[in-house]
Amino acid sequence: MNKLVIETMNLTKKYNEQFAVNDVNLHIKKGDIYGLLGRNGAGKTTIMKMILGLTSITSGEIKVFEKALKGNEKNIYPRIGAIIETPGFYPNLTGTENLKIFAKLRGMSKKDGIKHALDIVGLPYNDKKLFSKYSLGMKQRLGIANAIMHEPELLILDEPTNGLDPIGITEMRKFIKSLSKETGITILISSHILTEIEQLADTIGIIHEGVLLQEISYKDLQKKNRKYILLKVSSSSRASRVLEQKLKIYDYTVEDNITIRIYDTDFNTAEINRVLILDGIDVAISQICNDTLEDYFKKITGGEGIA
Repeated sequence: MNKLVIETMNLTKKYNEQFAVNDVNLHIKKGDIYGLLGRNGAGKTTIMKMILGLTSITSGEIKVFEKALKGNEKNIYPRIGAIIETPGFYPNLTGTENLKIFAKLRGMSKKDGIKHALDIVGLPYNDKKLFSKYSLGMKQRLGIANAIMHEPELLILDEPTNGLDPIGITEMRKFIKSLSKETGITILISSHILTEIEQLADTIGIIHEGVLLQEISYKDLQKKNRKYILLKVSSSSRASRVLEQKLKIYDYTVEDNITIRIYDTDFNTAEINRVLILDGIDVAISQICNDTLEDYFKKITGGEGIA
């Protein structure tokens, strides 16, 4: 069993009487990409800020590298890299010059640390281009270079693809996956974009209104997302009676007046269509589908989608 790099026990943050985070228990394994998924305002950034000591904890406990965070901050924080919200750099300096300032503030002694970090994120060393002239994707990459130049064991990224165009999002996703694979670093990443978490994470934590609803491995999530036959018919109530009485199909759900999902996919769709049509029921769509992460998210949050 992999060691836990981050573990939270009943982690809670209240502002007056409002819970921003409520009794959250995270279990983040060494070497994993852990995706914290939730709508904007669900509590993702607050959790990260509590782990990093940027906001106080109302109650609960945090363990990092199997040690209580409280009282061990000086030993733990140098082993973490992070980007929370927008990275702050000097616009009139180059990327390398900016990193040299942060390295000095950090007391970094490794001489080639900056060049190595820039190489990893695909930015040039000692380039003359000022930060103010960087594209948004380059700024995000420089932020990650700043977070990893001291070779941390844990990287915390809050919405790293925010504001990027589709090409930038794809590049950032590839970069994060390669970083994890090549360095073995543990990554905690938050996002409100389902497809990003789905394509990145080894484990997904679904948070809704400050409550962690579920932790699930991506492999287990794929198993839960069942294959089904999607039917769009003229009347789902009439069609459901035909399915049961004439085809003996019982493993199905009626979604609305025209939509049925049949989970027993051993049945031949052509035969289902034939029987329904002979009974005077029009079939507009008949196809085999899979549930998506969006479907699963809606199911466990009581029907709410994600922006």
